[in-house]
Amino acid sequence: MVDNTNPTNQFHPYQPSTAVPHTETPSGGLGSILNRVGLNNQSVSNARGWAQKNPSKVLGGLAALAIGLGMMRGRRMR
Repeated sequence: MVDNTNPTNQFHPYQPSTAVPHTETPSGGLGSILNRVGLNNQSVSNARGWAQKNPSKVLGGLAALAIGLGMMRGRRMR
């Protein structure tokens, strides 16, 4: 099948004229989640740089988080 439509046309004949072009649809994935909470690529790269300079603090924070969640789960199980 050959597509004989104008290549500069953003809509194909089988697409309704009310359809939103692909370039205007909201992005999905991690980028949109970070944008919802007010983070952008610069803040993520700053946090990544800090974590690479301070791995012991990151591991300590993760350990404290795991212990705290375990204690909360234990309290809920009683």
